[in-house]
Amino acid sequence: MRNRPKIIGITGGIASGKSAIARMLASLGAAHIDADEMCHTLLLRDEIKKNIIETYGNTVKNGYGGIDRRQLAEIVFRDKAGLDTLCSILHPIIIKQIYAKIDDIIHRGKKHAIVIDAALLEESGLSMVCDYVVFVNTGKDQRIKRSQISRHWSKGELEKRESFQMDLQEKKNKADYIIDNNFSVDNTFLQVKKFWQLYIEDK
Repeated sequence: MRNRPKIIGITGGIASGKSAIARMLASLGAAHIDADEMCHTLLLRDEIKKNIIETYGNTVKNGYGGIDRRQLAEIVFRDKAGLDTLCSILHPIIIKQIYAKIDDIIHRGKKHAIVIDAALLEESGLSMVCDYVVFVNTGKDQRIKRSQISRHWSKGELEKRESFQMDLQEKKNKADYIIDNNFSVDNTFLQVKKFWQLYIEDK
């Protein structure tokens, strides 16, 4: 019988390329658990929508009666209390779903590894279930540029949001492995493949 799949957690700064690394690991054979995707699905639930609208007001509603994620982010990232409240609504459910997904993948027994792509891996305690935590190291200037292009964030937005998270150096120090994502996609993939060969393949 194959050994239990290794659990890999991805951490790093905002817009560092964590999801890209997770997808690379998935292409090598890991089961991919995407916490952000779970969050999007959760925001479609009637009881969650109702709770968020009651908490933050009608300004977070979009024209279809759903949640305007951009407007919600605008509100919750004004102060830590607002963000903590949102986390208290969403995180217990998401973490429960992640654990259920891990159990299901282990039960099926077809994967060598599971990769958890969750923005607050350390802050939520999910890192405790990981066999390996991989830190994606990407320069701040590059991350700011990416956030402005892909997320249309204004100047200073990345720093503001990152101030609500665990210190980046502390995350790096806690990691078991570091992948440098400052160069080409091919260069990054070679590093991901090396990690896979060292710690996952045929283990």
